[in-house]
Amino acid sequence: MFPIIHAYAVSGALIASLATFAFLQFPGLLVWCAFIGWAGFLHSGGGKEVIPKVMACMALGISMCWLVALGVGAGVLPLPVPVAAALLVAAVTPVMIWLSRLPLFGVVPASFYGFATGFAYLAQTPDAFTVAAMTSASLKNVAIVVPISLLIGIGLGVLQTRMVAVLGPKADGAQAAA
Repeated sequence: MFPIIHAYAVSGALIASLATFAFLQFPGLLVWCAFIGWAGFLHSGGGKEVIPKVMACMALGISMCWLVALGVGAGVLPLPVPVAAALLVAAVTPVMIWLSRLPLFGVVPASFYGFATGFAYLAQTPDAFTVAAMTSASLKNVAIVVPISLLIGIGLGVLQTRMVAVLGPKADGAQAAA
């Protein structure tokens, strides 16, 4: 048994190293995005009760990102790209916050993690910010690759909490001297 901080450190090191190795074997999936999903799960409490909320909120954020990006890519607003993007982001942001009144969408930071990871992918990936890529049924589509990577990350967070439960002190104080 380890003190709780050591249990998190040991399990985190093992899972992060294995995840990095695995993601590098399967190019197309995003290890950095998985780490954000993992952190978002832990940031939201790390319990099984937050799993559906974190998943739903991240999916909401990615969906809003995808809609904004499609609008910008399709030239819905006849304005320079930075202006059009800013206006569309201004339009969807209150929607994500208003939806937090529904319990399933109550983890607002996770909604913004989903939104931000979507735009990070679009900004860093050549040819991703095109209507063709954003409507394809492939890992080039932000609405496919980002949610898959985030969901894997949430799973890594769940795995870590389970490892900590095994490696860490027991709740009944059985290892109080650690």
